[in-house]
Amino acid sequence: MLTRVLIVDDETMTLRNLVAIVEDEASLEVVATAQNGVDALQQTRDTRPDVVVMDLYLPGEFDGVEAIRRIHTLLNPPRVIATTSFDLESYTRGALEAGAVGFILKNDAETYLTRAIQAAAEGDPIVSPQTTSRLIKSFLKPTTAPEIAQARERIGSLTPRELQVAHMIGHGKSYKQIATELHIAADTVKSTVTRALQKSGADNGAQLAFFVGQARLDIEGAV
Repeated sequence: MLTRVLIVDDETMTLRNLVAIVEDEASLEVVATAQNGVDALQQTRDTRPDVVVMDLYLPGEFDGVEAIRRIHTLLNPPRVIATTSFDLESYTRGALEAGAVGFILKNDAETYLTRAIQAAAEGDPIVSPQTTSRLIKSFLKPTTAPEIAQARERIGSLTPRELQVAHMIGHGKSYKQIATELHIAADTVKSTVTRALQKSGADNGAQLAFFVGQARLDIEGAV
């Protein structure tokens, strides 16, 4: 079964390159493209893709982060992978908070994009290695007491295993890698994440990992 993909980027040459990368994978189908947030939202409504590859820096009425936020409000929304040329913490955090399930730098697209789309279609978060490193560093930066308290309240009912899995996602681990390291089935990892999402109110595994990182917990054996 083909995974249907919408690709959004305002630069025509970059858009063509991303389309070529995706179409080179037999299991993926590009059903539409867009070059601004308004068109991206409309194409999402019209074509109902499984995954949207969304550039964050878009011209027009609203940018990629806002487009992700609006797409996330649709009935049965697709999973969104954010892309950008700039490895900026504000972009990464904004995309994850808006509902993106993954984040890929355009420089990493040839290596990671198709893998990220396939992972996203299966509900498995993926982040570029360089961006994963930046996210980890952002977790270690000073955080205000109210932010820590709010994050701990969100994840307060999570079990030690749920916290451990979320923490590993935040360190760039895929579900398969987590399953291997914890000696459990991949389906068990997915069900663990599903329960954690329900308890925390997070929209996806990447956002769940962000909450756990903000909470500043000492999670033994998580990495």
